[in-house]
Amino acid sequence: MSLATIPVSSLLALTGSAYLAAVGLLFFTRAPLGSTLFLVVAAVATAAYAAMVARVWSRPRAARRLLLAAFGLAVLFRLPLAFGPVGPDSDMVRYLWDGRVQRLGYNPYSVIPADPALAHTHTEESAAMPSRRHKTPYPPAAQLFFRLVVGISDSTRAMKVALVCCDLLTVIVIWRWLLVTGRNEWLALAYGWHPLVILEVAHSGHIDAIGALWIAAAAYWLARRRTALASIAYVFAIATKLLPIVLAPVFIGRIRLRDGLLGAALLAFLYLPFVSGSALPFGAVPNVVANIRFNGPLFAATAWAVSPQAAAALAVALGLGAALWARLRLSEHDPAAWAWPMALALAAAPVVYPWYLLPLTPFLFSRSTLPLAAWTFSILPVYLVWRFAREGGRWIVPIPVLIFEYGLFLAACVVLVLRHRRRR
Repeated sequence: MSLATIPVSSLLALTGSAYLAAVGLLFFTRAPLGSTLFLVVAAVATAAYAAMVARVWSRPRAARRLLLAAFGLAVLFRLPLAFGPVGPDSDMVRYLWDGRVQRLGYNPYSVIPADPALAHTHTEESAAMPSRRHKTPYPPAAQLFFRLVVGISDSTRAMKVALVCCDLLTVIVIWRWLLVTGRNEWLALAYGWHPLVILEVAHSGHIDAIGALWIAAAAYWLARRRTALASIAYVFAIATKLLPIVLAPVFIGRIRLRDGLLGAALLAFLYLPFVSGSALPFGAVPNVVANIRFNGPLFAATAWAVSPQAAAALAVALGLGAALWARLRLSEHDPAAWAWPMALALAAAPVVYPWYLLPLTPFLFSRSTLPLAAWTFSILPVYLVWRFAREGGRWIVPIPVLIFEYGLFLAACVVLVLRHRRRR
């Protein structure tokens, strides 16, 4: 029996039940990142996701009752994990500290958590956070989000719930974008059910979820010719995580001059409150470029041949070049025009954690982005590094894991190119 012969209602019940069981197991066992059980849960969720998305990929019409049920399951997949416990090594602890010091009158770019003079700013959790000796790496829009959440409730649970709410908003934005561009509504499940999204947002609570929301909103509003809103959303995306900056060429000639000026003014407005003297609020970003390496073999090779700063500039140039090509050859409705420039810049970055791929996930509903979808799954074994580190191993991705991760991605790229040539 093939997937095409299974009724959507039956497959939805089967895959939804398996997915819920996997999420429930992760919640109750509290399996640590990279453990065997964690990877089994990820594998089950991936299988359920692949079966469901493959079944509805070319479904011409969405049965409203079943579509709403699928969206309801997307919410249920997130709920247990959203209210799960958070350890002191979670990035959300740093988010809270950054928001807390802002409310106490400090500039988060000018202070370091380990400073003894800032002992009064800590809770028991933040006093032990791994990043306490480093400046914050998070841009101004992220900082304002941290401050907003802390103003409501200074707790990791509140932070995670806020991130999950943004994640669910992204599902709605993608659904509306699909409708506006005349696509199949079911393709919203390509994001709503994606295991990487659920593991990195509902389970681990990463700020990249908000970057994904803003860049999806920019694509949606540009499709609707709401160019001022698209410009605003794009600026917020950049000021949440820097990666979308490479998408600037996508907007050339598609927004009015006044929209571009509005975006520039908003960007300055977001950054100016955090400027201290002559220092721009880049936080730990220069240190990351100069010294931090993780899962970025292309950057490591380039930095060895030239310099870390030149390698970073080449990564940005690669993304900008891809975006310029997309502007000349692709419609703004094409998800590839949004996803591939960010993906190429990220592939050449010094650090590629699994959650760094979240800004790509709103755009994985076309054949042209299937290699990127493959990457969002092949990167999950990188979590073995967390397991090895707990056992005393080095914080480095093993060669076989690198080969699997990037090999699957490159193989999918080759298949895409060969199919494109065959169609031509």
